[in-house]
Amino acid sequence: MWVMIVNNILIIDDDTDIREMLENYFSREGYSTFSACNGEEGLILAKSADPSVVLLDVMMPKMDGYTMLSKLREFSNVPVILLTAKGEQLDKIKGFTKGCDDYIVKPFDFTELSLRISAILRRTGKSNVNEESTIYVKDLEIDPLEHRVQKCGEEIILTPKEFDILYTLASNKGRVYSTRTLYELIWKDTFLENDNSVITHIRNLRDKLGDRVKEGRYIKTIWGMGYKIEKDC
Repeated sequence: MWVMIVNNILIIDDDTDIREMLENYFSREGYSTFSACNGEEGLILAKSADPSVVLLDVMMPKMDGYTMLSKLREFSNVPVILLTAKGEQLDKIKGFTKGCDDYIVKPFDFTELSLRISAILRRTGKSNVNEESTIYVKDLEIDPLEHRVQKCGEEIILTPKEFDILYTLASNKGRVYSTRTLYELIWKDTFLENDNSVITHIRNLRDKLGDRVKEGRYIKTIWGMGYKIEKDC
C-alpha cells in the first residue's frame, strides 16, 4: 500500500502576476499552493501552512526575502528557493549564506523550476512515491534531470520545447492535453487560436521519435481534443 503525498508550496512575491502564474502552474501540477505578497505575511503562512517548499522573492516591501529567510531559519528548515532578478555572484552567496537551498534568476523557466522542486522534495523525502527520475514510454527513456531522451539506448536530440512536450505527456500518462493547455504550460503565454507552434513541435517530435501519426506508437492524437500518451505505454 502506498500513500500519495500532496506537497504544499508557499509562494512569496510582491508581483501579483508572478504569484498567480506560479499558483496556476503548480496547482495544475498537483500541488497545494499558498501565497503572500511580502515577508511578514510569508512568515505567518510558513508557521500555519506547513509548506513542503518555499518560493521566495528577494526584493519586496515591508520585509525583503533575505530578512525573511533569516527569520524563517530561526524556527524552520523548510527548503527555500530564492526567485530573484538579482543574479550577481555576491547576491547568490548572500542567499546561500542566509540559508536558501536553491537560487533561480528571473525570468525563469517553469519546467526547470518544477524539476528543481522535484529534486529538492526527493532529497528531503517528501516526493510523491510514484515519481521517478526516469520515465519509460515503450522503448523510450526520458530523463527529466538531464533533459535527455534515449530510444533503444541511442540518444535522440530534442529542442527544449520538444522535450517539455514529451515530458509533460509522459509524466501524465492517460491525460489528454489540448493544444491550448500545452502552449500555456510550456510557452508560458496566452494561446492564440491561429498559433501552430504546438502542432509544429509535435510533428517535429514525432519525426525524431519515428512516431507516425496514424500509428501513434508514443503520442496519440485525440481528434478534436488534443494529445496524450497511453497509460499502458
